[in-house]
Amino acid sequence: MLKHLLLPVDLQHPSSWDYALPTAIALARQNRARLTLLSVTPNFGTPLVAGYFPQDYAEQIRKALHDRLQVFAENHLPAELQSDFLIADGKVWEAVLESAEKLGVDLIIMASHKRPKLERILLGTNAMRVVQQAAQSVMIVRTPH
Repeated sequence: MLKHLLLPVDLQHPSSWDYALPTAIALARQNRARLTLLSVTPNFGTPLVAGYFPQDYAEQIRKALHDRLQVFAENHLPAELQSDFLIADGKVWEAVLESAEKLGVDLIIMASHKRPKLERILLGTNAMRVVQQAAQSVMIVRTPH
C-alpha cells in the first residue's frame, strides 16, 4: 500500500503535469496516500553565476514560485486529498531524488516526453535519471505529444 507520492511539476510546462497529475490524484485517493507536489528552481550557487543577479534574486524566485505553486495546488488538488508542496533548488533529477529520500515517499510519478533517439542518448532526461537512480519505485506517465 502506498502512503506518500511525489509528483514533480514545472508550472511553466503543463506537459510536466497535465497527464501525470490525474494519475497521481487517482493513486493517492485509492491508497489514501499523501501527494506532495515538487517544483525546482535553478541553482544560482556559483559565485560567477550569482554575480549577475541581484543579491536576493534567488529568494524572490522561491517566493514567487511558492505563491504560484500554492494557487496551483488549490486549483488542481481535491480538498479532501492529503497534499502539500515543496520547492527545491538545483538540477531537477537531483532535487527529485533528494526530496523523495528526505520525505520517505513510496512512489515518484513523473511525466516523460517523447524525444528524438539521439537527444535521449546524448543528454538523458530527468525521468531517465530518476528511474536509474531512485531507491523508490518510479511511475512514468507518457504524454502523447
